[in-house]
Amino acid sequence: AGSFIRSDGWAGIGVREAGVAVSARTLLQGRLLLPRMPNAAPLPICKLGALGRRGFLHRDINGKTRAGEARGPFDIETLTPTAEYPVLWGHDTRRERSMIVEPDKQGRSREGCRERAARLWMDGASRLHFSLDFRLNSQALAACLTEKPSLGGRAWPNFITKRRWEIPIVLWSNTTLGLISFWWTGSRQQQGRGILTISRLPQLVSIDASKLTDRQLTLSQAVLDNFRGRPLLPANEAYRDDVRKELDRAVLIDLLGFEDQLLDNLAILRDQWCAEPGVHGGKATRIGFG
Repeated sequence: AGSFIRSDGWAGIGVREAGVAVSARTLLQGRLLLPRMPNAAPLPICKLGALGRRGFLHRDINGKTRAGEARGPFDIETLTPTAEYPVLWGHDTRRERSMIVEPDKQGRSREGCRERAARLWMDGASRLHFSLDFRLNSQALAACLTEKPSLGGRAWPNFITKRRWEIPIVLWSNTTLGLISFWWTGSRQQQGRGILTISRLPQLVSIDASKLTDRQLTLSQAVLDNFRGRPLLPANEAYRDDVRKELDRAVLIDLLGFEDQLLDNLAILRDQWCAEPGVHGGKATRIGFG
């Protein structure tokens, strides 16, 4: 049930509402086109790869070769309060509700790998992490920050960019439009999931932090401080998530300067996206159920 769209520059995608695909595709072109908007509006958007580079594949952190030798310089161990190399390694939905997430593991340099471990940390640690296997109907975050730099693991690889840019990127990534962008760019073989490979992470679209003014970058910090510790609902419940709706307002209206009326248009798209079977996966928390 639904539509299968194939067009120039589009991947095949099954959707219930064709307008959701139109809005998502237009975002990738740096324009905002929402329901009931007569024309698209320019939006400061770019590929994530234009703002920095991805971190390391998890196998390059703790993997081994077929011969049993160290491919990565670390063993991954239980986190201690004095961790030399903190790591955000796996998913845990209970602690991944707000945009600040703390490391859950630590790396310990393997025998003979001290120099490689230090070099990998210098080249790959950051505060900004992206989800690769994003369970849209149970997980809330497309991206998160750690309070201090950490390495990223299988579930939460790093993205390395300017420190001032990390904040607007993580804010955008968790807005309704950021969620839709992730869903569109990722693989959708399984309902209720959006899956990215680490090599495809730079293709994800983001707010173009390089075009933000100093005032906007300062405001981004204030927005993050306001949302610090405030829990978000799973992505497919954005239609009833008051915190997510406040975040949409803070980013689109306060930070980017769009008019308030835009939020009415966004509300329609938000509901349409949450109603997509590929987003809710049939879960009882879907919009309109019951």
